[in-house]
Amino acid sequence: MNRYVKALGFSGLLLSLGGCATVVDAQAPVELEYAIRPVVQPGPRAELMYHILAAEVAGKRDRLDIALDHYQRAATASGDPRVAERATMLALLVKDDATALALARRWQALAPTDDQARQALALALLRNDRVDEAAESLEMVRRAARDRDQQRGFATLASLLSQVEDQQAALRVMQQFRDRYPRSEFAQYYHGMLAAAAGDSELALASLDRALALEPKLASAHLLRTRILLDQGDRDQALESLRRAVAAMPRDRNLRMNYARLLIDAGRLDQARGEFAILLNQDPKDHDTLFALGVLAAETRQFDLAEGYFLDLIKRNVRLTDVYFELGRIEEQRGDYVKALAWYERVSDEERYLNARMRMGMVLAKAGEPIRTVNQHFDDLRRAHPQHEITLYLAEAEALREAERHPESFALLNRALKTHPNDHDLLYARALAAEKIDRLDILERDLRAILADDPENAHALNALGYTLTDRTDRHQEALGYIEQALALLPDEGAVLDSMGWVQYRLGNHAKALEYLRRAYRQYPDAEIAAHLSEVLWVTGQREEAKRIWREALNKEPDNPHLLRVRNQFGW
Repeated sequence: MNRYVKALGFSGLLLSLGGCATVVDAQAPVELEYAIRPVVQPGPRAELMYHILAAEVAGKRDRLDIALDHYQRAATASGDPRVAERATMLALLVKDDATALALARRWQALAPTDDQARQALALALLRNDRVDEAAESLEMVRRAARDRDQQRGFATLASLLSQVEDQQAALRVMQQFRDRYPRSEFAQYYHGMLAAAAGDSELALASLDRALALEPKLASAHLLRTRILLDQGDRDQALESLRRAVAAMPRDRNLRMNYARLLIDAGRLDQARGEFAILLNQDPKDHDTLFALGVLAAETRQFDLAEGYFLDLIKRNVRLTDVYFELGRIEEQRGDYVKALAWYERVSDEERYLNARMRMGMVLAKAGEPIRTVNQHFDDLRRAHPQHEITLYLAEAEALREAERHPESFALLNRALKTHPNDHDLLYARALAAEKIDRLDILERDLRAILADDPENAHALNALGYTLTDRTDRHQEALGYIEQALALLPDEGAVLDSMGWVQYRLGNHAKALEYLRRAYRQYPDAEIAAHLSEVLWVTGQREEAKRIWREALNKEPDNPHLLRVRNQFGW
């Protein structure tokens, strides 16, 4: 098809929402070229060609205001709707709303049955606060899209409305359609989507519940509902909601996959493995699910089972780099460092290569190799990958920490900070290393240096507050730092744990349990389990204390925090 310009390429300015609608997207970039393909048009040909060429040149020079002026003139002179289309889309892109409305009216007049012309006019009306007129245009858009797919109509409306800067105004328009079509699950669902985007979670959940009452198997509504519940911090309800959805639609792989991933986030690894096993049974050729099963088995220290899954993937000749890396991790945790190094050595893929080489350094440290051997390994990596120098210093320090070679880790970070004296990551790492060798003065100095540059560094605030809680009697001061960290990261498990621990040290046992339970739900870590078990035991809830402690110990039998609690209470 001949065009005046290939330039603006607005036929490609499409936005897909929910996989079912194609609509005008005024946020898409404009790319102007010089190529011109003239066709016969009414009006003085020379003037028309001049305006199009001038628009092209202006666009190439990033003068979109001048390009719009010439395209507007060309659209006025030409009867070709394609010229009006390009002019309209450019006006929408640069947010010249008044001009966009005039051009959109011309485009629709020239192409009264064109779906994109209707959409552009609706969007231009919305941007000019012509809400009643926009609603009429949107209804025409909805009907045109509905003729191809019932969901498409409402999806198109929602996509257009999502481009309106005033989200509350867009939500009010969508509410008109929700109320006009109360028996349409799609009207309810897309209203819920826009309500969520506008930050009104309760309104969004109400609309999604209505959508699901009309169509219980609307998977997208279940997923959006889950995301909103997670944003509200209610992971338990999100899990239950998604569990019911999976039970209602057992063959929906996307739902089950999301449920399995949420179970992993909640630390329910055995349940997650069950869901992945179902996915694999439904599709035995699904390599990603087989890999996930291997990772989950390794996470729960079922190394023989994990190894079987990974060896099966090697036989299938798929995901080899990932499999070699995971087999290295398994052997590392088994303590067979020779085999671990052999697996890591086989990792050659660029994405995993550096991580594998860093793990090799950690294995050397754990195996008790001389410090000069570990240093040489990481020095070689730093010379080969200078752009990752700081990351490699941090990895080496972690390797020495995992091998409980804390003085060497501290010395290394001193060396790194001579080259990078103000790097926050290195300062934070040295603070943690300093705590291990009882240099709390250096820990406090380094964390305060970070906070001097970045007063809202939640991790530094939390680390300082927790250390003062755990290692000193400055508990009231510690509370202030932890309160600041919690305000910045209200749902972070480590920060909730710190707040629970400082409340315990201050003698506020009820508050301590409240925060520690929340922390354990968010992140069922061994250290948090140790803290929660201790407070439960002290407050007389001894059955629950022992149960949580045993569950954590089964996962990490050598964890020092859990062993401390056992020694403290004689369990």
